[in-house]
Amino acid sequence: PQEAPLHLNERQNDPQDKEASKMANATVASGELLTLNILVGELEKLHKGVTSELTASLNITLAPIQASLQTITETTASHTVTITAMETTLTAHSDRITTLEKDVTTLRLQLETTKQVNKKLQLAVEDLISHSKRKNLRVISIPEGAEGTDALHDHAVKESEQNLDLELERTHRSLAPKPLQGSRPFIIHFHKYIHKERVLQWAKKNRDVSYLGQSIRIFEDFSHTLAKKRASFNKLKSQLYKDGTRFGVIHPAHLWITMNGQMRIFDSAEEAERFYLHHRSKEASYILGNRRFVIFPACSSSLFFLGEFRTSV
Repeated sequence: PQEAPLHLNERQNDPQDKEASKMANATVASGELLTLNILVGELEKLHKGVTSELTASLNITLAPIQASLQTITETTASHTVTITAMETTLTAHSDRITTLEKDVTTLRLQLETTKQVNKKLQLAVEDLISHSKRKNLRVISIPEGAEGTDALHDHAVKESEQNLDLELERTHRSLAPKPLQGSRPFIIHFHKYIHKERVLQWAKKNRDVSYLGQSIRIFEDFSHTLAKKRASFNKLKSQLYKDGTRFGVIHPAHLWITMNGQMRIFDSAEEAERFYLHHRSKEASYILGNRRFVIFPACSSSLFFLGEFRTSV
């Protein structure tokens, strides 16, 4: 007779079925484990291969970079040594420069002091030279060779005894080479200063003086520096003479000018010219009402209107 099918719960509770199920599960698990081990092994082999290839490729690629880095490292080390040496040298140079700046400051102060002393010495020497020449007169245009005999000295002594009662110490040419043309100035040294002044005043009154048929001129004997300074006033003196302005030169080299009854003394030609031009422009203009007119010296007969200026008067 046909057996009736067992209920599902009953079959599950059957011991034989349980054992068979365990065996089947063990077989499946063993197969799965075997397959996973193979997969892991293959992956490890692949990983090792890829790692080796990447390592080799990276080594090949990074080799130049490593060499460059090594070179940079060595260069940097060399530069570090060089910079250190430069810093040491610059420090030494900085100390030297500081010392030099102090020395320069000291030298500048000494130079200024030396300049002041030198200026005082120059003035003192110039004063000594001028003092040594204060009894001298310079005679121009005496023919060369006249001093070769006693004729010139005898003539001067004769004139001095007869006319001026003078005492001469010596007469000689200026210390310069004999020129091819013309003649060197002749220096006359008087025994007394008053005698020199007497001859100078006489020469100013008697301008037509001649010797051996040669017209001569007599001047004071100044040093080169003093003569150059006095000559700087010549241009202004000529203009003052044309304008009829009173002026004169005070020894050693000071120009005095009298304008509007007031005397001004100047030590330099530039200062005197500025004063003269300012004074002339002030004198040449005047204000009539609220208009200013100017008289130009070149055409003093005409009045030129320059413009209107409001005045506070």
